[in-house]
Amino acid sequence: QALRLLRKDGFVLDAPGRGVLVAPLDVAWLLQIYQVRSALDALAARLAARAHVQLDPRLISQGRAAARSNRVKTMMAADAQFHAAIYAASGNSLIAQSAQLHWHHIRRAMGAVLQVSTMRESIWDEHEAIAKVISEGDEITAQTLIRQHGEDASRNLASLLSSALNASTNASANATAISALNP
Repeated sequence: QALRLLRKDGFVLDAPGRGVLVAPLDVAWLLQIYQVRSALDALAARLAARAHVQLDPRLISQGRAAARSNRVKTMMAADAQFHAAIYAASGNSLIAQSAQLHWHHIRRAMGAVLQVSTMRESIWDEHEAIAKVISEGDEITAQTLIRQHGEDASRNLASLLSSALNASTNASANATAISALNP
């Protein structure tokens, strides 16, 4: 049953004669997930700004501490908490439910990227600016900033992930070539 769910959600693939294997990260598909996430985030930020919600400032300070810690799981948890706070502040529970559908895929890609990313602190500058305009009730700017945040994250993710996947493919090809030379 667990493997069926993992297969349905795209985390594992059938490997004929070998069982299952972990599905490779697909950059194009992750970009589509980020498009959906950006739209949901924009709606949530606009609704939260309409209500002039003051997000807990500890979300930002904890996020900055997580970014400095270099602990990827801690960074991902802080990011998830920030976005979940905006979803909750929107007053629309369907936003969080919809975003949750893809969160595990986002976490998987995010984990790969955060290990090499140098933009950890700037993400929290963006989060802080988003929280500020939400509390000020500026719906348009909140929506614009969070959409830009998602689009930037998507581009950075695609670039870093493509580089990592290419490096992995090249290393694998080199290992194969070397083993072919040494029978």
